[in-house]
Amino acid sequence: MEEKRTRFSVKKGEKFGDALSGHDGVIAAKVGQTLHDLSDVSAEDSNCTPILLNSEEGIMILRHSGAHLLAQSVLQLFPKALPNAGPPTEDGFYYDIFMDPVSSETLTQIEKRMHDIASKKIPIVKKMLNKEELLRKFGGNKFKSERIAEKIPDGGKSTVYEQAEFTDFCTGPHVPHTGYLMASKLLSVSSAYYKGDENLEKMVRIYGTVFPTRKELDEFLELREEAAKRDHRKLGQEMDLYLFNSELAPGFPLYTPNGTIIRNELMKYMRELNSSRGWEEVTTPHVFKDEIWRKSGHFAKYKPNMFVFDLNGDGYGIKPMNCPGHITIFDRKVYSYRDLPVRYSEFGTVYRYEKSGEVGGLTRPRMFTIDDGHAFLRLDQVVEEILSILEMVKESSSKLFEEPELAFNLSLIDKQNPDNFLISYKCANCGTVTEMRKAAEGEIKCPSCSSERLSPDFTKWDDASNSLREALKRAGLSYREFPGDAAFYGPKIDIKARDAIRREWQISTIQVDFFMPANFGLYYVSADGKKEPIIMLHRAVYGSFERIMAIMIEGSAGKLPTWLSPHQVIIVPVNDSSSGYAEKINADLLSHGIRSSVDNSNDTVSKKIRTLHSLRPSYILVVGQKEVDEGSVTVRRKDNSQEKMPFKDFAKMVNDEIRERRFS
Repeated sequence: MEEKRTRFSVKKGEKFGDALSGHDGVIAAKVGQTLHDLSDVSAEDSNCTPILLNSEEGIMILRHSGAHLLAQSVLQLFPKALPNAGPPTEDGFYYDIFMDPVSSETLTQIEKRMHDIASKKIPIVKKMLNKEELLRKFGGNKFKSERIAEKIPDGGKSTVYEQAEFTDFCTGPHVPHTGYLMASKLLSVSSAYYKGDENLEKMVRIYGTVFPTRKELDEFLELREEAAKRDHRKLGQEMDLYLFNSELAPGFPLYTPNGTIIRNELMKYMRELNSSRGWEEVTTPHVFKDEIWRKSGHFAKYKPNMFVFDLNGDGYGIKPMNCPGHITIFDRKVYSYRDLPVRYSEFGTVYRYEKSGEVGGLTRPRMFTIDDGHAFLRLDQVVEEILSILEMVKESSSKLFEEPELAFNLSLIDKQNPDNFLISYKCANCGTVTEMRKAAEGEIKCPSCSSERLSPDFTKWDDASNSLREALKRAGLSYREFPGDAAFYGPKIDIKARDAIRREWQISTIQVDFFMPANFGLYYVSADGKKEPIIMLHRAVYGSFERIMAIMIEGSAGKLPTWLSPHQVIIVPVNDSSSGYAEKINADLLSHGIRSSVDNSNDTVSKKIRTLHSLRPSYILVVGQKEVDEGSVTVRRKDNSQEKMPFKDFAKMVNDEIRERRFS
């Protein structure tokens, strides 16, 4: 079910803080989708939802305030520094500041100053200024001045937040005073370019975090330390799974034979899931003429992050998405209502030009492979298809995670700020309906009569959103709604999974799209011979092979389920007299499709086991003369426990474990 929260009435002219007084832990209020500071005065009688400090929205407000505290501390220590912007992030915040490079010693100084300011419980005061006042206020900071000039129309107003001598240009909201920010910690420092443009100023980016209590901060720091030990880049190197070559292929992973085994096993399993639910596999090119990307809307949205080039006067783009290729295949013939749904799947490799400072291992590469799928449907089939995909997600998660814990987010359009979304506009002058993204088009005009009297029509968005809601409810799943987080062409369900150390990761997605099929003129023929519009579902169950591999490697500390492990069994003979037996049982395991090998090195058994530990094999079998005589093996498991058993029993146990794709 959709998450419900208690609401309280607030009268016109009343401060939200007064309306919510007496309720512990409240730091802000929400009316509709708009967040308010407790100091804000209600413009009308309404119902508001209290935002608690330990809620997800409350934590983001706390962290946004933490970024302001960081900037204030930097300016007190380095008055010539020029802050740019400091947003909250999933696990903390950062602030980009134009200043000299920061050492670890300097970071400690800044953090100490943050604690000093927090301890004074300085009120955080919101003020409204017009554009001219804002430009005067931040006249000495080119970065703030440019943001004001770009964001605020002439004659417009916006808010600033003051805490003692520090003022920041910001829409908020924020915590009432700095005392809420005592449990803060600076984490690291890096560099970033202004506006992400490598030709512009290089900024110092300082990362930090803050929690409601010191206990929660300490728990986070412990998990962060554990996460560093499990970093998939470190474990991937130890396990010889993949490599990155910053000179020859920056941001592009290269998979070794071991890493390719994992990818192939994941593909094999997904092929089985797809086949059982009517998904047909297709293959599409990696390069298309740019005409297709203009038609799909990707050029307007993704061009700055695409690899594009010209050849013989024609423009080309390396694909950032697979959907236009699947649409092209679907469009090769005419379908009747009886033919639908048509489902295409592809292990489609896509390419995105991520900035060098944003590239990070398998979780943010420039090339990744999606277990992509696109279903072409009638409107009456949408909900059932979503339910089927949700079942695929639940089934696959049980094989990938020891105790799958999934969160379902319904990402919707923000109707108050629709510029970045592809929506229908109806011309009041001639009635023409057209699909456009205002952010890409600039000044929008009717394509038929050039009138600017266009009104947005959200009917398609509402229909798509309601289909996703209905499927989630019928599946009995709890979910939360996030206006503004939709894809540019439609609403979606984003599914997140928690790993063994309680981190949350985005994996699967299911997206409803009315617009891209319309852009390509897709239709089916109804029972009465009429052309009816196609609805398309975009889906990825793993998300991408790169991310799911990183999640699994880090979550399991490299101790993958046996069915995925590149080294399912490694046999260690104690001496030469047991080598023949080792080779014999190895041949038996190989004949049953089990990935097995023999370590015939001259090292001692204990040294062999220590060396093999870095490869994280599922099982190490130690065999000596006693095992030879008994036809047994001494089994050493991933948790370092061991037992002796008949070899036939072990072979059956492992074979069953792999066949059933058990997690452990």
